Amino acid sequence: MNPTLLTSSPPSQRPMHPSLFLNPAPLRLPTTTRRRIMVSRRPCCSTSASSDQPATSSSSPSPEPDIFGGQKELTGIQPLVKSLSPPVQLAASAILVAGAVAAGYTLGCRFGRSQTAAIGGAAVLGAAGGAAAYAVRDSVPEVAAVDLHNYVASFHDPGAVKREDIDQITSKYGVSKQDEAFNAELCDLYLRFVQSVLPPGYEELNGREVEAIIKFKSALDIDDPEAASMHMEVGRRIYRQRLETGDREADIEQRRAFQKLIYVSTLVFGEASSFLLPWKRVFKVTDAQVEVAIRDNAQRLYTSKLKTISRDLNVDHLLSLREAQLLYRLSDELAEDLFKVHCRKLVEGNISSALNVIKSRTLAARGVNVVIDELDQILAFNNLLITLKNHADANLFARGIAPLSIIGGEYDNDRKIDDLKLLYRAYAADALSHGCMEVKKLEALNQLRNIFGLGKREAEAVMMDVTSKSYRKRLAQAVSGGDLEAADSKATILQKL
Repeated sequence: MNPTLLTSSPPSQRPMHPSLFLNPAPLRLPTTTRRRIMVSRRPCCSTSASSDQPATSSSSPSPEPDIFGGQKELTGIQPLVKSLSPPVQLAASAILVAGAVAAGYTLGCRFGRSQTAAIGGAAVLGAAGGAAAYAVRDSVPEVAAVDLHNYVASFHDPGAVKREDIDQITSKYGVSKQDEAFNAELCDLYLRFVQSVLPPGYEELNGREVEAIIKFKSALDIDDPEAASMHMEVGRRIYRQRLETGDREADIEQRRAFQKLIYVSTLVFGEASSFLLPWKRVFKVTDAQVEVAIRDNAQRLYTSKLKTISRDLNVDHLLSLREAQLLYRLSDELAEDLFKVHCRKLVEGNISSALNVIKSRTLAARGVNVVIDELDQILAFNNLLITLKNHADANLFARGIAPLSIIGGEYDNDRKIDDLKLLYRAYAADALSHGCMEVKKLEALNQLRNIFGLGKREAEAVMMDVTSKSYRKRLAQAVSGGDLEAADSKATILQKL
């Protein structure tokens, strides 16, 4: 089917030469708004299919009229056609033609008084009866299309549309997707739904669009080539909007909307998208530009998914991330980088909190405890990642599980190295607060050194300074307290220090 049949002004068939792909800058203010349906909501009413036609509860509120255009009315002989089942229509048509022939023959005999006149009358009225019967039969697909439209438009949540109910409509009227009027309505409903699901250019995808479109497409039982032509029609409409708007920000918005259309369409049709969606031929975009659209939108969706992940990682979280990565068609390399960046940002949050406390002018014992607690959270997260990396099913997990590192982040520069040393010093001082270094504290300090990216000599210099200060402090306490003077062997006391 030609998708331009569903538009008021058919688009030109020649290729659209200007490419829609540029790297759009973020928009500050939206220039256009439109209402969208919520594909994740439950339907406001339950539907039940009767023996003749699927119907919704009369008490259910009507859906928003800008999604499917509201309810349609039957005109002319369509209400009569709706009340007749296919067998009754066939019988009525036969009776109508037979009655017309008989009436014509009778009138010809009565007024013409000859066999020729009777046959002529039968032929004339028979032809008229046949034309009437044909008109009835010809309007059946249109009536079925109206019934289909009203059924779908009666839902607040189009996700509640059932394929069984639509099959019941086709069975009631004896129509199929080969009937042009009925197929045109299927395509129009699908087109409207796709447009309503895709967010405007300044909004990001939420990750549920592909699932919603596939579910609705399956409910309509629309063929992939017909559905793909509707996706191309959405692209044409975006292109026309771009030509109609002379505003730069609006132009960028339409470009981003087009990129999202390409990405969602590619996921909806999978491998078949390469020949079902001729972006290159129609819109003059290259394969590389299509890949950029897929990559950028996949990254945004995966980044949004990562925002739900905290330091309390578990196996289910990692399996879910891997599933999302494959669903979004994001490469392992990019997924690994994004996961590491997310983990690094979590650590940077702990570092910033600890630095805010340690640099405050009112640092007290409680403040020191807060700093140590933030650093312990970093170490616990690092140990968790190491454990998950060595898990037996690690190959099924999200890519990028590795020990923490701040390299490449906010604190990976020479101006921040002193801040990291300050935190390292605070943790080392706390570890030596009881006069000796426990083995687990020494291991923790080694992990912190690796996470902070400190050199071995830098860490040793900090440890030497902390150890010296701790020794002098305890020596001063031994002298002032008289322990050193009262000891039988001063060497023994000094060794204990």
